[in-house]
Amino acid sequence: MAPAQPMMPASFDALAQLLRLRQGPQREAARLVLVYGVRQADAARIAGCSASALGNTLRTCRAGLELARLAADGHANEHEAWPK
Repeated sequence: MAPAQPMMPASFDALAQLLRLRQGPQREAARLVLVYGVRQADAARIAGCSASALGNTLRTCRAGLELARLAADGHANEHEAWPK
């Protein structure tokens, strides 16, 4: 399932670097899904990885992206008290 708005290639590269995704078929398949909107099954076939490996990589990417958004918005610790 592709995001509502595809990522820019530079954003994907930054996310991949932040998450330390290894170069390889799963990373390229994730790029196809997240940047170009290719269906997961097609991206896995094109890149030469299993659908389950791609699913794991996409789960990692989406979790990392959500954490980055929370950190950027300043809400990552909204349930914790700040030291005084």
